[in-house]
Amino acid sequence: MRVTNGNIMNNYLHNLNRNLGNMQKYQNQLSTGKEITRPSDAPFLATRAMNLQTSIDRNGQYLRNIEDSIGWMGVTDSALSDMTDILQRVRELTVYGANGTLAPDDMQAIAQEMGQNIEALAQIGNTNYDGRYVLAGRETTSPPFSVSGNVLAYGGGDGELSRELSENVTMSVNVSGDRITNGVGESLADTMKNIMDRLEAGGNSELSSDSIAKLDDHLENMLSLRAEVGAKYNRLQAAESKNGAETLNMTELLSKTEDIDMAEKIMEFSMMESVYQASLATGAKILQPTLLNYL
Repeated sequence: MRVTNGNIMNNYLHNLNRNLGNMQKYQNQLSTGKEITRPSDAPFLATRAMNLQTSIDRNGQYLRNIEDSIGWMGVTDSALSDMTDILQRVRELTVYGANGTLAPDDMQAIAQEMGQNIEALAQIGNTNYDGRYVLAGRETTSPPFSVSGNVLAYGGGDGELSRELSENVTMSVNVSGDRITNGVGESLADTMKNIMDRLEAGGNSELSSDSIAKLDDHLENMLSLRAEVGAKYNRLQAAESKNGAETLNMTELLSKTEDIDMAEKIMEFSMMESVYQASLATGAKILQPTLLNYL
């Protein structure tokens, strides 16, 4: 095969461009800190890195759901605790009102405090978190509880609000107010109204024989709801811990997949720079000027 100056020139330029391309690759890796700058660099690694990044982003959304749910359940538990305290006070007043030795004025005073407790139940029942009413079922934009004529009324929705905590894992994060007012046989509104009527009428025996037992049922229902909220709160905290561990593991794996070894890349870049400089020097010797260069 005949070797000509043209062949030498073409081979030299081809090799020079290849060396320059390799040096540019290392420059890009050093400047970005990533092994892969485009999918064609390593299709398998690029696909793996994109899948890992998608999973990390998805886990980030799950974490936001979990954190929002923890806040929601914390506010719900606080509201239920306050409502339980009020029902305990209502029971104390009812026991006191069942005392047959009280004068009518005393019964009226108890009735007045009872009315204030009904107002307080409605106020606490309208507790909101981030602008949403936690005890309103699915209708979280409107206050669910109201009082009219010392009668407690629930006008919210029912059903569950579910949050996705991880892939294919959802959990209900709310307690609707109807489970508070209608959780036992007689509604809480009817129980409170009957107590008020009996206090005003001086019905001591009915308070003792019926109202106190009904209040105990409602208190037991409240404690059951609080236990449910507490269990869900613990589950959310466990989910938050699990989410953090999964995100950390995937982040470390992503780093191993796409991040460079800085010391190694600096050494490789230095070697390729030396090769490129040698190529330039070699080209200067191969392409010696001829008489034609001076014509």
